[in-house]
Amino acid sequence: MSENELAKQELMEKNVAFYQTFLSAWTASRMEKDKQVLTLSALAIGLLMTFRSELDDVFAFCVWLSAGASFVISIVIILLIFGQNSDYIEQIIRDDNQDKKLGVEKSLQRKTLWAFRLFVIGVVLTVFLAIYGTGFVISKSA
Repeated sequence: MSENELAKQELMEKNVAFYQTFLSAWTASRMEKDKQVLTLSALAIGLLMTFRSELDDVFAFCVWLSAGASFVISIVIILLIFGQNSDYIEQIIRDDNQDKKLGVEKSLQRKTLWAFRLFVIGVVLTVFLAIYGTGFVISKSA
């Protein structure tokens, strides 16, 4: 092999190593947020179960139910994301159908955004329910 061919071979190996490292880092960081939201949503459902015995009125029950639904839907969406991540990685590796790759990427972004939004809504409702349950309600007197 000539020196030029060796340099090309070395450059190609570096590119492959870079691509492999980049893909591993991207996958790990992307999945970590989803894993955290999944874990925290499951824990929040457990926390909501402790509030169940303290539900005194219909309003509190509706808030409790909405918070629980937000966390459950968030969990379902994240499980769908985990399944779709393998499709996305396959499209990146193949690099043969850019339209399909972009479609999967947009779908993942949309699902990730909705899962996070629902998680935040669930957190806000749970905090509200905790405050509401303590009887600490500020009312204005005329």
